[in-house]
Amino acid sequence: MELDITDRRWQDARDALDAAAERFSRMLLACRAPDRPAIGDWSVAQTAAHVATVARLNAGLIGGDLSPLDAPDLDRGWQEAGLGGFARLNALTLDHFPERALDVVSNTLLEEVDLLLTRAKSVDPRELRPWLGSARLPAAAHVAHQLNEILIHGLDIARALDVPWPISAHEAALTFDLFLMPMLGGQSGRLLQGGGDPGRVTLEFRSKHTTPVVLTSENGRLRVEPADGRRIDARVTFDPATMMLTIFRRTRLARAVVTGKVFAFGRRPWAAVGYLRGMRSP
Repeated sequence: MELDITDRRWQDARDALDAAAERFSRMLLACRAPDRPAIGDWSVAQTAAHVATVARLNAGLIGGDLSPLDAPDLDRGWQEAGLGGFARLNALTLDHFPERALDVVSNTLLEEVDLLLTRAKSVDPRELRPWLGSARLPAAAHVAHQLNEILIHGLDIARALDVPWPISAHEAALTFDLFLMPMLGGQSGRLLQGGGDPGRVTLEFRSKHTTPVVLTSENGRLRVEPADGRRIDARVTFDPATMMLTIFRRTRLARAVVTGKVFAFGRRPWAAVGYLRGMRSP
């Protein structure tokens, strides 16, 4: 999908990332339980270290650097992997970067985000840049992906520590428009291979905060295009923050539907529910 992004939207994305990184850092510096379980097998400290490493990846890739980790096997692995290989690569990358002291990890994250934002100032947000899995995404997607990482894993850590971690509709909408949709509808390389579903489904996604789009999935191939009144299977209206948490498996789809935060209607609303339930995301 060709990304249509105004100067204001591009500035909003960078401002949101800057603010989220600072908020994430403050939470880490206030933490007194770095070994507490956060998500899966990761502790709070491991989760934070992962976010910092992803920031290093994005800061390098937005500048066209295919070796951002300065570790040949890892850098090659991230370029060659599909979604199914990410768990193993995450573990290997965390082993390669063993620092877990939260003050050091926090400082590293802020430095890498600052580098990412500095490089973002000098690029066209629509210009394609290398990303994970040999994908090529608009430069804006690197900023929005890092925002997504901080918001999602910030929630993981906040839940572990029992502290607040609000995610605004504005922040979540930026990640939906500038990262998720370009990733699904763009030059995904090896990233989405093997995750296809049989048959065909065409869904329109609308919210008060995002650009209306139509997603078509057919035999594993995805297209994301502007909404244009075409015949669709279902329309999905959604709260962006709830959609983010649903896609990344932090909120159950059934709960999102029951609370009205995600709602599908049209000729085949069950097709939308089935697609969202099986959706794979990085």
